[in-house]
Amino acid sequence: MSRRDDGPPPAKKAALDIAAIRAQVAARKAAIEGRSGSATPAGSRAASGSNSPAPPPSSSSTAPAKPAAKVDPNIRDRIAAARARVEARNAEMSSKQAGPAAPAAPLPKPKPTGIALHPLLMADNVEAAQEKNEKRAMRDRYKTMAPKFSTVRANAAAVEEAAAKAAKAAPTPISISNPYISTAMPGIGPEEQGAGPGPARVRKSRKMAFSTPGKYIKQGEQLRNDIKLEELKARIAAQSRKAGLDSEFDVLERSLKRQAPPAVEWWDEAIMPSGTGYDDLPKALEYIDTNNESLVTHLVQHPIAITAAGDRRQPERGLMLTKKEQKKMRRQRRMAELKDRQDRVRMGLIPPDPPKVRLANMMKVLTSDAVQDPTKLEKRIVREVELRALKHEQDNTERKLSKEDRREKGYAKLAEAETKNGLQASVYLIRYLTNGRHKFKVRKTAEHDLLTGLTIFAPNFALVVVEGVAKKIKHYRQLMTSRIDWTEEPRALGEDSGSEEEEGDDEKKDGPDMSTNRCEVVWEGEIPERTFKFFRARHAETDSEGKNFLGSKYEGLWDLAKRWNWDGDVY
Repeated sequence: MSRRDDGPPPAKKAALDIAAIRAQVAARKAAIEGRSGSATPAGSRAASGSNSPAPPPSSSSTAPAKPAAKVDPNIRDRIAAARARVEARNAEMSSKQAGPAAPAAPLPKPKPTGIALHPLLMADNVEAAQEKNEKRAMRDRYKTMAPKFSTVRANAAAVEEAAAKAAKAAPTPISISNPYISTAMPGIGPEEQGAGPGPARVRKSRKMAFSTPGKYIKQGEQLRNDIKLEELKARIAAQSRKAGLDSEFDVLERSLKRQAPPAVEWWDEAIMPSGTGYDDLPKALEYIDTNNESLVTHLVQHPIAITAAGDRRQPERGLMLTKKEQKKMRRQRRMAELKDRQDRVRMGLIPPDPPKVRLANMMKVLTSDAVQDPTKLEKRIVREVELRALKHEQDNTERKLSKEDRREKGYAKLAEAETKNGLQASVYLIRYLTNGRHKFKVRKTAEHDLLTGLTIFAPNFALVVVEGVAKKIKHYRQLMTSRIDWTEEPRALGEDSGSEEEEGDDEKKDGPDMSTNRCEVVWEGEIPERTFKFFRARHAETDSEGKNFLGSKYEGLWDLAKRWNWDGDVY
C-alpha cells in the first residue's frame, strides 16, 4: 500500500500510462511464448512476473536470447519497426494531453528482442504499413487501458528523458505575427498565430454609418478658409511691421474710450423719481412706498377669470324620437295634464270648466231645460259656441309672432346653424347680366336668405360672390343654375306680352345676343368668417377696381373670371 501511495504526481500521468502499456505488452508476449510450449525458463519468468515491469534488454541478460535464435531476422526488423511506430504515436498523444506548448518528439528506437508479438498486434503492424492517413491510425479499435501502478515509475522516467531529448532536437517554431487573426485556430499554437501568450483578442463589430452628403466638402472648405485667414493675418502683421505700425495699433487700442454706464438705466427711469440715481436708492425706495403717483403700489391686480371654450359644458342633446314616438309622448303628456286638472277640480282647488254644449248634444246634456224652453236654450248655446271660437282666435293671435319677431327668430336660427356647421361661399360668373328681372332675383334672393356678398358688373361679364350657411347657399345655387332663364330677353318698362312680341326684333338688334348667355359656378367651398357685411352691387371698369372690391381673399377670382373659357368647363 505504501508503494501505491508514493505514486507519481498528476502532471506525469500521461507518461506513466505509456510505460504501463509497454509493460502490459511485454507481459502478454511472455504469456504467448509460455502457452506455445517453449522449454526455456524465460517464459515462466515472464508469466510469473506479469505484475512487474519487464526490464529492458541488456548484454548481461542471456535468458531471452535462446528463443530469439529461432526467429527470422526479417520478422525481428518488422517487429522493431512496429514497436517504434506505436511508441511514437503514444508519445505524440501524451504531448497533446500535457499541453499545446510541449512539442511531440519520437521516442528512441528500442533494441530488438526475441519475444514474438501478439497476433492482434501483428495484424495492426500489417495494416499500419499500408496506412497513409494519420486519422485512420488514430482511430484504433484496440486501445488497452494501462494499469495505474506505482511500479512503472522507472519506465516513466525513461520516457520523460526521451521526450526531453526530442524536444531539444526539435526545430524552434517561427513566430509569425498576424494582426488579422483575433481568435485561436485549432491545431496551431499561439506563437504561430501571432496572438501572444495572453488571452485571444475579440474583434468587436461596428455599425455601418453613412456620411451625410457634403460633410467632407464642408470640412475641406472650412480648413481652406482657416488656412487663408491665417495667411492673411500673417501677411498683414508682416506688412505692419515693415511699415512700423505695430506699436501704433497697440496705442490706438489702449486709447479707445468706452461709454460710461448711465446714472439710471432706461428700464428703471419709469419707476425711480426724476433726478435720482442708484446712489440715492434709499430715497427712491421711500418715494415708491409713500408717493401715490408711483407706478409700484401695494395693490395686486386680479384679472377677471375667463372660462375657456373647452371648459364650457355643452348642453346634452335630447333623444331623437320618431314621428310615432313623438305622437305617443304627446298623448301621454296631455292625458297626464288632464288627469291632474280633474284631480284639482275634485279637491275644489279650481272651479270646473263650463259644459261645452252644442246643438248636436243639447237634448242629451240639458234634458229637462231643453224641453221647457228650447228656443231660448238654442240661442244661448249658439252664443257660447261663438264665444269659444272667438276666444280661440284671440289666443292664436296673441301667440302669433310679429313680422320683426319672425325675422329675429330666423336670424337666430341662421346664427345657430352658422356657429354649429360653419360658413360656405360660392362664386358665379354670368356672361350678360343686363336683364332687370335677373338683377332683382339675384339681389332679393340673397337678402331673403341672409347672404352677404357682392355683385360686380364688368364690361365683359358679371361676377356674383355670396357667403352664408350651407342650406341657404344650396338654395341660392339652385336659383342661379336652374330657376333663372338666362336666355330670356329683357322687357321694356310698361310693355305687355303683345308689345314684346312685336318689338322683339328691335331689342335683339340693340342689346347683346341672349341666346348664348349662361351662368356657371366658378368656385365654392368653406370659409372661416364672413368678408362682407351686406349684399351690394358695384361697377368696375378696370382690373384694379374689381380686385379692390373683392378684397385680398377673393382677388384671385377676378383673374380666373377673365381667363374663363365659355366653350368648355375649364379655362
